[in-house]
Amino acid sequence: MHRPAVAIAFLAAALVLTHTQPSFACQGDKVLLAEDFAAADASWGAQTNNFAIKDGSAVIKADSQRGYKALDNAFLFDDADICVTITALDIGKPEASAGGLAFWAQDYRNAYFLLLAANGYYKIGRMMDGAWVNAPLDWTQSDAIVQGVSKPNTLRLTIKGQSLSVFINGKPGAVLRAQSPETSSLIGLYAESADKVDTWKFNDLKVTNVK
Repeated sequence: MHRPAVAIAFLAAALVLTHTQPSFACQGDKVLLAEDFAAADASWGAQTNNFAIKDGSAVIKADSQRGYKALDNAFLFDDADICVTITALDIGKPEASAGGLAFWAQDYRNAYFLLLAANGYYKIGRMMDGAWVNAPLDWTQSDAIVQGVSKPNTLRLTIKGQSLSVFINGKPGAVLRAQSPETSSLIGLYAESADKVDTWKFNDLKVTNVK
């Protein structure tokens, strides 16, 4: 049986893409958490005007000039490879609004955050006793970020001991060391608004071991 030339061409293209496209997902061989947000798991806390889980997404609408964090209280992690896809749905000032991952969280007042802004910058911030302290990594420009509203970006953070490695849409970003907690810690989601209530969407949160 002879295959049409068009079908063969499509098959060849698919094989090339399979081997050349970068993998944006976590790279570990053991899945520690796979959250598809298909249902509102109680471990994320109450559903409110600021935070909701529905239709395969988590959505954060932080109050004006405030931040909002949602932690998954059911899982504790040490070394981990974490990835999530985030999208700015409705923001007033791209340079003053951000969304991303919470990690090394001891509670809602003590945590680190990998943040992405829709104007092409990312940052690692730290909160202690409810106040922001010196950022381990200040706002850094990245050409890997797809800028604008309704543009998904996949964040990946590899944690091994005190070492942090950032990847954005499969491309390597900053590598740094930071003060890790002495115990296992929580992860979660975070978003902050500028002058208006901004909306950020989160999909496909996954945690694996570190290879």
